Amino acid sequence: MTPEGITPKVTIPSPSLIIKRDHRSDLYADYYDSWTDFLDALTDFLDALAKAYHDTIQHFYDLGARYVRLDDTTWGYLIQQFENEKNNPEKTAELAKIAEGDVYTINKALEGLPEDLTLATHICRGNFKSTYLFEGGYDSVAKYLDQLNYDIFFLEYDDARLGSFAPLPTIWNNRDHVELVLGVITSKDPVLEDVDAVIARIHEAAELVPLKNLGISTQCGFAPIEEGNILTEQDEWNKLQLIKTITDKVWS
Repeated sequence: MTPEGITPKVTIPSPSLIIKRDHRSDLYADYYDSWTDFLDALTDFLDALAKAYHDTIQHFYDLGARYVRLDDTTWGYLIQQFENEKNNPEKTAELAKIAEGDVYTINKALEGLPEDLTLATHICRGNFKSTYLFEGGYDSVAKYLDQLNYDIFFLEYDDARLGSFAPLPTIWNNRDHVELVLGVITSKDPVLEDVDAVIARIHEAAELVPLKNLGISTQCGFAPIEEGNILTEQDEWNKLQLIKTITDKVWS
């Protein structure tokens, strides 16, 4: 029985992590001439993976979940790799193929789910003991993110290494129901952000995407892995209170 006013939520890894776990090689090289050939042969696998995810999400819904979020480090990996390989057309073509496969699989998994189920994603850059894996702006992957049929995108923006707000309109793609949640509060450091500075950043983003389609959050979880980040429990509560204070000032 779910208490009144509570939305049951489930968070799981995105199917893109199964397709190619941060592009770490498995056994494809033993059976295919190239990574591209491997991806060309993936259609049946992607369809089966999408169905498995669709059925799993539907099962969560049947059990009472009304909010499902897919956490996804693949886009952070692709952002950095597109930058690293920008002068290598063959490699960037491979990366584009990965991105296209991710879009195909995710959208197929989300097809036909109940209308009152909120579907969200977090574009994660890694989070281990207050460190990260990937950096770079969203510019190179915005044209893929704008195709994903999520209701909410959690986007990390707590650090200059993550780029500007310029890609936000592309990601939003004039979809009135879509919310972009800006992770402008770091979960890696106990120091509290300046309220006025954060509000100024929100208004900067609102020049590109309507304020009603924006929100804020921590950039990632406080302890997405067992070791957690270098914060105390009280530090975490202080961050959450800061978010509420800013939210009340901007959206109330």
